[in-house]
Amino acid sequence: MVKINEQYDVVVIGGGIAGTMAAIAAAREGSRTLLVERYSALGGMGTLGLVQPITTWGINGRYIIGGTGKRILEELVAEDKSAATKMSTYGPCCDAEYLKMELEKRALESKVSILYHTWVRGVKLENPERIRCLLAFSKDGDFEISGKVYIDATGDGDICAFAGIPFDSSENELGQQSMTLMMVISGIDRNKTPDSDCIHTIWDRHRGSCHKGALFWHPRRGSAYFNVTKAPGLNGLKASDLTEAAISCRRQSWVAYELLKQHVPGFENSYIAEIAPALGIRETRRIIGQYTLCREDVDNGRHFEDVIARAACPVDIHPRNNDGGEYYALKKSYAIPYRSIVTNRISNLIMTGRCISSDQAAHSSLRRMAPGFALGEAAGIAAHISTSSKDVRSISVKDLQEALLHYGAILEPEES
Repeated sequence: MVKINEQYDVVVIGGGIAGTMAAIAAAREGSRTLLVERYSALGGMGTLGLVQPITTWGINGRYIIGGTGKRILEELVAEDKSAATKMSTYGPCCDAEYLKMELEKRALESKVSILYHTWVRGVKLENPERIRCLLAFSKDGDFEISGKVYIDATGDGDICAFAGIPFDSSENELGQQSMTLMMVISGIDRNKTPDSDCIHTIWDRHRGSCHKGALFWHPRRGSAYFNVTKAPGLNGLKASDLTEAAISCRRQSWVAYELLKQHVPGFENSYIAEIAPALGIRETRRIIGQYTLCREDVDNGRHFEDVIARAACPVDIHPRNNDGGEYYALKKSYAIPYRSIVTNRISNLIMTGRCISSDQAAHSSLRRMAPGFALGEAAGIAAHISTSSKDVRSISVKDLQEALLHYGAILEPEES
């Protein structure tokens, strides 16, 4: 049973992919770890957001992300073919329910204490450079959560913001990339459906004002994930904007489904199996850390001595309004340095996931879930190491790298 009135070694806030991996890694290394999540399942966008497939693990046919996350997904498909499609350098499509169970099982096996249905609303500082505790609330009321080291895996950088750490905050930036609500359509007759390219052609011919669509076949035959909605120009940190996005995208989902059912062979008896309970939010805060990963680093495949993960996902900036945006593939992978997940301000706080220190272009690449697996594992091990050093900024990055390599991480650039 979770005891919220005791001090933990590591407290992870946010149970998405990066947060879950951080908690598993910290607990596996021996730290008493608490994982705080506002919903009732782990996996974030990969489960509650129905964002599939989980991309991108490699480039030019070579894996550049390894570690525990890759192994979990490989074992998931080996265990049950309906749980996930085959692992590849692009990434597998997972059944969200299988993935929820697998991540939760792995966390509990690693002795992670999980606290669902809980929000963190603030922090108390011990001094200007150290967090003493978190201020949280749930059905139980208000309470405090104490740890030696905290990991901000909220996606929005909430804990960093509560602690007064600066972030890129212009309204244009916060509302820059449109939000999305994914859905699963089932009952598709695959014997009648044309190939994916033909479906996209039919969709573009008939969609009218609907968003340009993307279809990803589900591991369960007869089902597919659809990315066909958008809510541009809204701020993911405002409840009113989130509400507007959810209502708009849910309505768009039904319009899109009716269009598919009417015009695409094989969809005649299909039905909406699920619309994601969580909005896909691409960008809010980007916290300013010791080093801000930038477009030039990404484009040039830069390597860093303090590398903790690699990534090679395309630069993918979605438009603020109905036009614009930017998308291009990379020629090689780039390194993500440890300095991008720690700040100069707080000695016992680490970031992981999409809120780490980066400019918008770099963020649009590293925000995907494959880098999230790697960044989470790195953050968790770093947090465990820093429980002894008492300062996340002064740990031995070499020790962190050796631990990551032990678990199968890929840190060196691919051969040219």
